[in-house]
Amino acid sequence: MKKIVLAVSLLLTCFLVHAQTLSFGDLLNLTSMNDAQAHDFLTTTKGFMASGTQMLNGRNYELYKLTKADPGKFESVLVGAGAKNTSGDMAHEIIYNATAEQDLENLLAQAKKSTMTLIFQGADQNSNIYRFDNSLFRASISLAFDKKSGNVDVQQK
Repeated sequence: MKKIVLAVSLLLTCFLVHAQTLSFGDLLNLTSMNDAQAHDFLTTTKGFMASGTQMLNGRNYELYKLTKADPGKFESVLVGAGAKNTSGDMAHEIIYNATAEQDLENLLAQAKKSTMTLIFQGADQNSNIYRFDNSLFRASISLAFDKKSGNVDVQQK
């Protein structure tokens, strides 16, 4: 009986920890996928729908919106145009936006537990900012003070 209770509690814990559609690891992996792989991963595996392009800071991004979200929950992913990194591979900038406080806090916790190092923690007028770095990636997590929105910006070096 104790084993069943333990198994059920572990499953519930895993479900709650990964409640958001994309994990921090998924965002890191998206940076190195080609356009077709990123499209298939987001649309087929994760339930996002391609919603055209969006211009942000003079750069074009493919916009994906979550199709099966709760009415009060919004998630979107912007996949930047591929650019060659220092190793010669193609890499994309990934920007994940969400409105669910728990999803954003889970992503921050995952980033803190990852191999990336927290190099900056501060705030601007609207949000808390966390910057992470390692030899392969740089990530910036911004959480609004009201905890109603935030984003994760991931780039491969």
